[in-house]
Amino acid sequence: MEFKQLMNSNKLLIINGPGLSDLSNFNDYGYEDLTLNKLQKKCLETCKSLGIELDFFQTDDQASLSKKLLEGIDWCDALIINPVGYSHASTLDLDIYTANIKNHNLKNKPVIEVHIANIFQDGESISEPVIVSKSDVGFICGLGINSYELAIRSIHEKLNQI
Repeated sequence: MEFKQLMNSNKLLIINGPGLSDLSNFNDYGYEDLTLNKLQKKCLETCKSLGIELDFFQTDDQASLSKKLLEGIDWCDALIINPVGYSHASTLDLDIYTANIKNHNLKNKPVIEVHIANIFQDGESISEPVIVSKSDVGFICGLGINSYELAIRSIHEKLNQI
């Protein structure tokens, strides 16, 4: 699923990895009725209020995610990524994945990894962030849909520092 808001402003790429096409699995965390459409709408509203152009993308395919990251390096000013499914995947090539993220960092672009649930909560099968542990990026988790809003607002502040 891909959505682009066209404006003449800072450009933000939000990538959602595997498992985020169906957010009903987050009902157990108290985020009932959360859908990808609701998440996208909230991100769009927040970006619009801050004058940020948004490309919102979700994929369950590692090759598509890598391709989108590489394309985004050239045009976006910042990246927010929720790699949720890759946090669990034993087939994820972390070297390729983190190399793509570091390409954003090498160009001095803000990058934030977000998670809807608190991945550090007891009983969670994710023990550490996928990207943060491998590179110098921001990290927000456990705030539900507000994890994204906080990340967008943080990106806005970073991009508008004088």
